[in-house]
Amino acid sequence: MKARNTTRACALLRSLSGYGLICLGLWANEARALPSDYVNTLRGSNSEYEGYSRGATFPATAVPFGFNFWSPMTDASKNNWIYQYNQTAIQAFTISHMPSPWMGDRQTFQFMPQSGSVVVDRGSRAAAFSHANETAKAHAYSVKFNNGIQTEIAPTDHAASLRFTFPGTTSYLLFDSIGPEKGTVGASISFDNANGVISGYTDHSSWSSHAPRMYFYGKFSKAIAQSAKVSGQRELTSWVRFNTVAGEKVGLSMATSFISVAQAQSNLAQEIGAKSFDTVKLEAQNAWNTLLGKIEVEGASEDQKTILYSNLYRAFLYPNSAWENVNGTPSYASPYVSGNPVKTGKVYVNNGFWDTYRTTWPLYALLIPTKTGEMIDGFVSGYRDGGWITRWSAPAYANSMVGTSSDALIADAYLKGVRNFDISAAYDSMMRNAMTYSSGSDRGRKGMSRSIFMGYMPQDVTGSEFDSGEDRQSASWSLESYINDFAISQMAQALGRTHEAQYLLNRSLNYVHLFSPSVGFFRARKADGTWFVPDANFKPNTWGCGFTEGNAWHYSTLVPHDGQGLANLYSGKSALANKLDALFDGSRDYDLSCIGLIHEIREAYDVNMGQYAHSNQPGHHTLYMYSYAGTPWRIQQRVRAIIGLYKSGIANGDGYLGDEDNGEMSAWYLFSTMGFYPVSVGRPEYAIGAPFFTKMTVHLENGRDIVINAPNVSDTNKYIQSVTVNGQLYSRNFLPHSLFANGATLDFNMGPSPTTWGSGDINAPTSLTAGTAIAQPMADVAKGGTASASMDNPGSGEGAGSAFDDDSRTKWFAPQSNPWLRYQISGGKTVKMYTLTSANDFPDRDPKSWVLQASNDGTTWVTLDTQTGQTFAWRYQTRMFPLNNNTAYTQYRLQINEVNGSIHTQLAEFELLGKAL
Repeated sequence: MKARNTTRACALLRSLSGYGLICLGLWANEARALPSDYVNTLRGSNSEYEGYSRGATFPATAVPFGFNFWSPMTDASKNNWIYQYNQTAIQAFTISHMPSPWMGDRQTFQFMPQSGSVVVDRGSRAAAFSHANETAKAHAYSVKFNNGIQTEIAPTDHAASLRFTFPGTTSYLLFDSIGPEKGTVGASISFDNANGVISGYTDHSSWSSHAPRMYFYGKFSKAIAQSAKVSGQRELTSWVRFNTVAGEKVGLSMATSFISVAQAQSNLAQEIGAKSFDTVKLEAQNAWNTLLGKIEVEGASEDQKTILYSNLYRAFLYPNSAWENVNGTPSYASPYVSGNPVKTGKVYVNNGFWDTYRTTWPLYALLIPTKTGEMIDGFVSGYRDGGWITRWSAPAYANSMVGTSSDALIADAYLKGVRNFDISAAYDSMMRNAMTYSSGSDRGRKGMSRSIFMGYMPQDVTGSEFDSGEDRQSASWSLESYINDFAISQMAQALGRTHEAQYLLNRSLNYVHLFSPSVGFFRARKADGTWFVPDANFKPNTWGCGFTEGNAWHYSTLVPHDGQGLANLYSGKSALANKLDALFDGSRDYDLSCIGLIHEIREAYDVNMGQYAHSNQPGHHTLYMYSYAGTPWRIQQRVRAIIGLYKSGIANGDGYLGDEDNGEMSAWYLFSTMGFYPVSVGRPEYAIGAPFFTKMTVHLENGRDIVINAPNVSDTNKYIQSVTVNGQLYSRNFLPHSLFANGATLDFNMGPSPTTWGSGDINAPTSLTAGTAIAQPMADVAKGGTASASMDNPGSGEGAGSAFDDDSRTKWFAPQSNPWLRYQISGGKTVKMYTLTSANDFPDRDPKSWVLQASNDGTTWVTLDTQTGQTFAWRYQTRMFPLNNNTAYTQYRLQINEVNGSIHTQLAEFELLGKAL
């Protein structure tokens, strides 16, 4: 039976009893290794805190997208770098929910087998081991210590089957927790010696983002001879003793819950019950093989298969389910609401969207679209419960990284046909991100009080959403926001929300405001329009100064939604190609005048590819921007070298070029070896790169296949000579997602020399801009004129001018329900759209019905728009209203006829959008 037939056969047997046994039997009949056999969960664990990252991973054993991770700990005092490959002793094993070492762990529970006597001190109890006696797979972990004790772990979603082999007659299992080094950890544990049961809880809510309490329930395979709490130690520190014979195996089936001990007991009964350790292990292995088997490869070495399937493991490890089956109903303890109330539904957590939107979520949309919809809806729970989707889920709102990148990934999935999520709530969450100022530092986009109206986030913007002394990272915030605005506009258009689509599409072109022709780079600028770093002091290799974990080189092409427009900024496609060449071929030196040395800088330097920094996500699209420059052969030239920098880590715990964040670094590899890449997230197409293997087969959810053939590809034959798609010659250097929907066969003819394949203007991926002119987005034309109102008190700080000051934190206030607000423009401007922004409080003061009028003499007024029955869903919300107007006027007047219940009126901002030139 051929490989792909095996995968299909397994898929057909999912609902049958004994599916795991049947499928593993089919794989075994092929007399070849299972995909899960190639997974090495130790890859990337040879990392150091703020030192050199080779992935910053830990050996997490789990089921795909599972509720719990299970891992050894070489340092049981830490909640971040819990396992380091170069250490020679293990201090504990742990239940983990770590989204990233930078975010830290939570809801943990440690255990450590011991023989002869109990040792509590972490350093003293550490058991020496050799990696030769350690097996670290996705579906199972095992280590035999030098003292003869062996620990084995096989996971389910909420539970695990644990097996300990003891060499003596007096055997212990010590229980412990992280604290107190990290702070107070509430905990309780109880023992039922006769029935071999332990139960209790751990609570890290004092130092984690609304993390719900974790309850646990465990059942041993034999009675407990003795149990005790260790006085003077951490709240959880305790032990149980067993009377054993040498070589005896003691089993422990343990489950967790975020709802109750009783639910943990129910989870254990649902997932393990009377199953043996080997059965649990087999079922976990089969769950992984089902997903890992979605990609098959020919022409790969054993190391390359380890890299490939280990990367798939990382991609399918996150995000994590945080819901439970309560009497047949999916339920979860909400991390978004104080007190963690139990709600109905499926919630998912643990994701840094700034990282994962680029590659990981597009991979899900391609390979597992149904699961993608379920997981998206799991994050939309954050909006339904707490008013916002998380920016970084750990498990709820966290003040980390830039951009509301959930916007892009949701739009991307929707446009690729994913529909099984709450589309209305998801879209509302995206619009709140894009259209409202949030004073909270851990939700929404920072700097929105100004950036909505200025077209960019000023580096000198202030507000409560920023931490004291925080680098505003304004250039990065702005560039990422343009990408998100573009993605939302595409979904809005697909939903028939044409006005919102038009407005956000226009905003996505505001990248032109950050481009500085004098230095040839995007850069941070201040509210007064001047550059944050003057030309004389500007160095493109300076890290920071408005950029997140990078420099101006790394962000020099971060306009993937408008590649032609980007080329126009650089004076044409050939100039864009030259810019990219300079990035890859120039000096790798860096400047630290704005920030200190961070690990990403070391890693980028050591890659020795000029200013290309594969160690961090903002540059991951860079290579594929050659598609817009008319030189796709440059991708083919360089991509193979970057792919080759990924390591198997079998001998040393190596693996990645930087932090492997929730599968993103892995998904880049997977797409790049396929030969195509989602360069513009939110647009359902892929830039063509170059295939890496002689053949890859991608099994789609609908049973069809994408087959990628490159029989003569090699380190020498790395250039595309020609391409056929389903037998037809293909000259475009991008592939629409619709082409893959029902499977496709891509045949690449590769050779040793570059060709002009795909280089014509008509062959480039889609852009917003057509032609060679620089984009000219509409901007607020209410500048340099005079504001007035029927009731105006400038001295109060709430006069008419506050409605035109590009700051939604200020407002115009009128103590009447039907005032007017006017702006007079010198010379006149044609306004095509206007926006109104609700103020900070009192929704009943929001305008409800109004008329917008225009005049050139202040006497004769023309009605441009009439609105009735309007409301604002949120405070600080900007709403847009298009106009069918082609006439320039010098005066625009907003006559408010009704508000939403008050006798007063207030408005934060009134924008008049037109061509600024």
